[in-house]
Parts: sequence; structure tokens; C-alpha cells
Amino acid sequence: MTGFVTLLGAGPGDEELLTLKGLERIKEADVIVYDRLVNQALLRFAKVECELINVGKIPGQACVSQNDIETILIDKAKEGKRVVRLKSGDPYIFGRGGEEGVALHAQHIPFEVVPGVTSAIAGLTYAGIPATYRDIATSVHVITGHLQDASEELNWQAISQLKGTLIFLMGMKNLPTIVKELMAHGHEASEPIALVEWGTHDKQRSIAGRLDNIVELVQEHRFSSPSIIVVGKVVEFKEVLNFHEHAHLFGKRICVQDSSTGKLPRLLKENGAHLVTFPARDKCVEKPWALPDFTQLEGIVVTDSHAWQFLMEKLVDAGKDIRDLAHLKCVVVGHHTVKALRQNGIKPFETLAQWEVGRLNEVMNHSNKWVILCEETRLAHYSEHFSKELFIETHKLIMSKRIDVENLQCGVDVVCLPNSLAAETFVGVYQEYKMEHLKHVPIVIMGQSTQDVLQRAGFNNMVITEHATIKSMVDATIALIKGE
Repeated sequence: MTGFVTLLGAGPGDEELLTLKGLERIKEADVIVYDRLVNQALLRFAKVECELINVGKIPGQACVSQNDIETILIDKAKEGKRVVRLKSGDPYIFGRGGEEGVALHAQHIPFEVVPGVTSAIAGLTYAGIPATYRDIATSVHVITGHLQDASEELNWQAISQLKGTLIFLMGMKNLPTIVKELMAHGHEASEPIALVEWGTHDKQRSIAGRLDNIVELVQEHRFSSPSIIVVGKVVEFKEVLNFHEHAHLFGKRICVQDSSTGKLPRLLKENGAHLVTFPARDKCVEKPWALPDFTQLEGIVVTDSHAWQFLMEKLVDAGKDIRDLAHLKCVVVGHHTVKALRQNGIKPFETLAQWEVGRLNEVMNHSNKWVILCEETRLAHYSEHFSKELFIETHKLIMSKRIDVENLQCGVDVVCLPNSLAAETFVGVYQEYKMEHLKHVPIVIMGQSTQDVLQRAGFNNMVITEHATIKSMVDATIALIKGE
């Protein structure tokens, strides 16, 4: 059975500029064939078993030919697989997506095209340059600066007649020629021009000048590919509208646990941070365990909402219900656990915001007639102060997404860990992949239990927030970066 190919535009670099449809296709893919300029962070959304094929072209080096890329797409589709051809920007704007579509059609391979945000527009936007502006630039012209061979030339006479913003993609190598030809065909030497390097990425840089000095400026500041070249009066808005490069955390790599709905990643991103993420242990698997004899107990400690859920299911399977727990003192840890109990109409005897040894000892009165329901990896920490015989491991948490090890190994400026669970996952990644460079990076935290987890693993460079809030974590991160 023939598979299916999606020619997918990944956008210009910022992973959040990927379309919702594009994200779904990545999640569904059996094979992803991706380019060099694609943000590697997008690959973490792929299934663990998804085959990843890098066909990126590096300037000046041997690379996978276009014919070979098309053969890979065809062969994988004929194996019955869902194939995603992940391309930077938009597949049909100097992305050779049209050629790949024609090749697939010739082989009767079904395919679709998912458009992407082109760097020609987004790269300028992130540098504060609007492609159009009323009464100043009423048209936009996107031109390739990289021709198929040396014998091809652009029609400079026609280009010079265009009244609007000129955008050259893949033209870095030919910048001197572009500047020379524009001035030779009527453009003023003082006309504004700018370059945006790695547009929308965390390492974005931009520089503005005039046609008669931009080559020298680019050489002085060592700009290189990939860069977008923009010519026109809209460049003059660069300093006023450059929101991206002026953000507090622009260009800083902040390590945080991945979360599609979390407030911390969102606020860090809004302040310009490049997020280097590690996956959450978000998949819960029940372990083999048996109900204790509740008639012999005084109380029960429930350390997370999953443990409570599995307890309820176990009671039902055993022909029991919540009334069998009526005589027990029920202590819960964490607000998510409290919410889980409330859904069953249960009011806890005691609620703890986090694991508090002193308070638990007071409530339990050092009695052994209690059980503590917990997740597998937390047993070592929790059993430091209580007998292991009190514990029942109800479940374990595992990662459902792949870890972008290469990105983590590139280094980070600050680590942000909002709770002990995130800290435990971070420590696990650090230990499994021997990332010693993370040992000396400052870590922003906001709780004693998180500090305990890190200290046990040998981390000492911690900054504890003034308040136990996500906003306080972001403020502390900004202060660290600014050296305050």
C-alpha cells in the first residue's frame, strides 16, 4: 500500500511560527526528511520511533543531491509510510517544493503541501522592518540571490524599475554584485539596505546601512549565510520596531521543562528567551501493586494525583469503594492532588504544598500504621526519613517525547525549574547523558523540595526566588542575565 508525503513548511526558525497543521503532520510522521536550516527543536514532536533523515545542504560542502532527496521521498512512500519533507520557510518559495511535488506526481505518490511562514517576511519582521508601509512601500518583491549556475543573470534593469521593497534570499555570497548592479541601474548610493542573519532564531543578528557602505559593514561584523537582504525605505523603521532583538532575554538560552500549556515557558519566550527544553515525564504507567489492609491503618499519604486515581481504580476492581477509607486520615501533597480528591467529594485531613518531612512526622506521630502512595522515582527521596515498608509504588512516569540531546549539549545560560518533579527529570537527563557542563549553570528555583533534589545530585549554583511564583522566576532570570 502506497504511503503519503507532506511537503511541509517549517517556518523561518522560531518554532512557534510552525502552523497547527504542520505540527500535527510532524506528530503523525513515520519518516521526516529535513533540511539544515530547520529548527531542530521541531523534531522533538516526532514519535520516538519516527525515522529522521538529515538531507541538509551546507554551502561549499558535498551534500545530498535533489534527485537523491526525491528518491528518498518516493521510496519511503512506497513502503507505505507517512513521510514529511520538512523544509525551512515555505516549500514553494525558493524551496524546490514544486520540483518534489512534480517528482511525486510522476510516480503516482499522493501528497499534500502545507505552507510555511517565509523568512522573506518573518525575518524582516523580527528585525523591526515592515515589508510594506503606507505611502512608503506599497509592493514587495522577493528575488533569489542564488542562481542555478554562473551563466544565469538577473534582469537588473527590470528590478531597478520596481517601486517597492526588494528582498533577496540566498544572496549573501553575491551581496557585492547586488549592491553594484542596483547602483549601476539607478538606485541612490544612500538608499537604505539591511541584512538579517538567522532571522527569527535565537542567534539572529541584523545590521542596517546604505548601498555604498553595506559591504564594508557586513565584512566588519562578519555576517554570513543564511541572511536576508532587504532594500528600501522601510529599513528606516528598524530601530523603532525591532521588538525581538530588544527583548530582555534576547539571544539567551534558557533551559526549561517542555510544556505546551505551561506559564513559565510562555513568559520566558515573551521576554525573548530561546528555550532549550527537555521533555516532561508525561506518560503515566501503573506498576503492579496490591491494596493494603485498610482496617489495620490509621492514615494514608497520597503524593500525587496519579496515585489517587490508581487507588480509586484498585478499590473498584476489588469490589470496594471510598467508604472503605472513611476511618483513615488522608494527607495529600500538592494542589493537583487536592483537586483529584475533590472530584471524588473528599476533603483531605491535611494538605501540604510540597513534601514536608517535619509536618508529616507530626501528623503520622511516627506511627507505622500508615501507607504512602508514590511514584517510582520518588521513593529514594521520600524514604530518606521514613521506613520503606510504609511506601507503595503505584506508578512510574516516563517521557513520551524524544530528548534533543544535541541542543542541550550546546550549552545554556540559565536553567529554570519550577518544582521538584521538573528538577528530578532534569537531574535524570543530566545523569543519563553525562552533561557535566550543566553542573555550573545557575538554576532558578522557588521551593525547598526542589533545592533538596538538586543538592542531592550535587548542584549548588541555585538562585531561590523572592516569591513562590512563576513571575518571580522570570524576574530572577532577567536579573541574572543583566547581572543585577
